[in-house]
Amino acid sequence: MAQSTSRTDSTGSQPGLPREGGGAPLSGRVVLLPRLKERDRIASALERAGAMVLRAAVTRTVPGEAAALEATSHRIAAGEAAWLVLTSARTVKALAPYLLAATGVGSATWGYGLHQEPGTPDPHNSPSTPAIPPMRVAVVGPATARAWTELTGTAPDLVARGSATALLKEPELAGPLPAPNAARRVLLPASALADPALAEGLRRAGWEVEQVAAYTTVTADAHDLPPNLEDRWATGGVDAVVLTAPSTTRAVLDLLGPPPQGTGLVAIGATTAAATRELGLTVAAVAPSPTPEGVLQATVDATRATTGPAPVPQEPP
Repeated sequence: MAQSTSRTDSTGSQPGLPREGGGAPLSGRVVLLPRLKERDRIASALERAGAMVLRAAVTRTVPGEAAALEATSHRIAAGEAAWLVLTSARTVKALAPYLLAATGVGSATWGYGLHQEPGTPDPHNSPSTPAIPPMRVAVVGPATARAWTELTGTAPDLVARGSATALLKEPELAGPLPAPNAARRVLLPASALADPALAEGLRRAGWEVEQVAAYTTVTADAHDLPPNLEDRWATGGVDAVVLTAPSTTRAVLDLLGPPPQGTGLVAIGATTAAATRELGLTVAAVAPSPTPEGVLQATVDATRATTGPAPVPQEPP
């Protein structure tokens, strides 16, 4: 079942509840984080700030067509592009089995080959595992960077902060192409629901963009929601909801209905904020970065804007 469980911290209190003293900025607040993820750093940041965090999977991921993912992975392994652009950790996860199968080697070996200079000996290589031509890798956000590093053992060449279109501000991708004969292809596996702005911007900059649907996102089943979440939402028992993607916004509306007055909508980035506004909803705050710190800051701002300062515990008479 897609529902979170209660835990206690080293003080013996539940991390989502206000701690003694009530000085945390989200003490007394209830925040809906509509995703389930192990070791969720955003949930932890909200809990440390005193919030009661309700977690629920409102969407589920459906992998893209195997043939398309396999073909893209072979192009990566063959070095048939100047750049591989990854906009989410989900994309890395969707590609992972195909990438490893395409190389026929362990992750450490093909990660080394992916970034080595031409002609450099590969200490991991053997006659049965040919070196992989070099290709530069650009990602969006620290979570995607971590996912890539965990898979390949190497760091991306470029990490953009903010939305996917932040990559268009990077000189390596936005500026003139490096040389007339340089490879002009960019491989862009992403969600089937991805904003087309990134691909269009890269094409305007002169790149040949090969886009493939690595996965898509669909609304989860209502019976998988945690018990009483629908009632709590409808009666205004949620102070803020963190919207992590446009698909999340649509799923929350489909499963729970429009947010009641007093429930602040927090968008994880500009793309999600724009999609939320297109649905006729008011965004209370936009995270300055898609990081735990950025989301926490926006959530605090949203709760203050919609409901005023958090209640201050009163001393007993």
